[in-house]
Amino acid sequence: MKLEVFEIRFDNPRGVYTAGEQVKGNVVLRLRNPMKVRKVFLYFEGRAKCHWEVKHGRSKTDYRATETYINETFDLFDAGSGGGDHPAGEHSYPFCLLLGASLPSSFEGRRGYVRYFCKASITRPWKFDEHTKRAFTVIHPLDLNVVPTAGMPVWGEQDEAVEGCCCSAGSVQTRLTLAKTGYVPGEPITYTVDIFNKCDTTIDRVELELKQVVTYTGYSNSIFSSGHPKHHTKVDLFPLLNYANRIKRNTEEHIHRAVAVPPLPPSNLAGCGIIDISYFVELRVNVRWTTVNIEREIIIGTVPMQFSGMPSEEVVPGSPSSTAIPSAPPMEPPPYSEPPPSYEESVFGRVEIRDENDDEHTSGQMGWAPSYPVYHYDAARQHFQILPAQPASAPSSEPPAYNQI
Repeated sequence: MKLEVFEIRFDNPRGVYTAGEQVKGNVVLRLRNPMKVRKVFLYFEGRAKCHWEVKHGRSKTDYRATETYINETFDLFDAGSGGGDHPAGEHSYPFCLLLGASLPSSFEGRRGYVRYFCKASITRPWKFDEHTKRAFTVIHPLDLNVVPTAGMPVWGEQDEAVEGCCCSAGSVQTRLTLAKTGYVPGEPITYTVDIFNKCDTTIDRVELELKQVVTYTGYSNSIFSSGHPKHHTKVDLFPLLNYANRIKRNTEEHIHRAVAVPPLPPSNLAGCGIIDISYFVELRVNVRWTTVNIEREIIIGTVPMQFSGMPSEEVVPGSPSSTAIPSAPPMEPPPYSEPPPSYEESVFGRVEIRDENDDEHTSGQMGWAPSYPVYHYDAARQHFQILPAQPASAPSSEPPAYNQI
């Protein structure tokens, strides 16, 4: 075969870029012998897409939406419509693309994605065209230092009556405290869970989870839709605590730990109008037939907060006074190693990025996952236990199912 090497090489080996940066690299072509070609060109595309279907008996309604962010083509070699011989040997064609500052972060979800890639093509007269494809990650910065609520503590309390077989069995008072609202991947979420079991039964399980809520917006193919958008939500859970120790009746339990945030896209997915991402911390205490639930929203950013110190006394927001209900002790986030952060693949794993425009003559990296900045914290100064966060189920290498509910 005349074509020995045909690939896209980024100057940045990670293939991770911040919105507003330049994507630079080379298309490398190595031929054993001269080959007749019409053109060699490089195509850049950035788009968001979501798609799902809702079944109604034997019929179904499709909901779709797309947004295009990049659509650029660079001619690298042009021999005209009749074609001409491309010289043998190794050739390197440089390219440079300036990314827009408002581009949304890369994201791969179960009903849609924000995806950026480039595809080099060799068009040949009377022969199959050859293609090579490579995706890259774009990060839209979310600096927690400019988010007013990022440094605010998170607090919630629930006092739930527990019903027995014939009458009331007492109550369970639960309190959740987090040091602050804003976090970055790799940073430990430090939390305190206080449980006051004032009922006549034992509490068997306490669960704390980080919840990612993705909202997709689409438009139906129905003539009766009148262009009104439809929203579809998917939830993924990451366990922070699964406390199976029994909490006996008329006793209290205080749990103080920390769990690192896994590699996740930033909150809001700024710049994208059809996909939105929110994060919540949810506490569940199961007792008899009752579940005590506390849920509070947090923010996942890309640039961590800079701390000069913490106040010596913490005031619990929402409480009548700072002494009415005792709060968790102040928890200063540990220092992180800078610069720079590392970049790690999304906790959801790789997906197949081959699409309807790719055929058996398209090579390249088809199994791909976006990478996000992950900061490395020093836990040596901490008195709590830091545990790595794991997804509720093993990441799948299968492509996202964009058309199933």
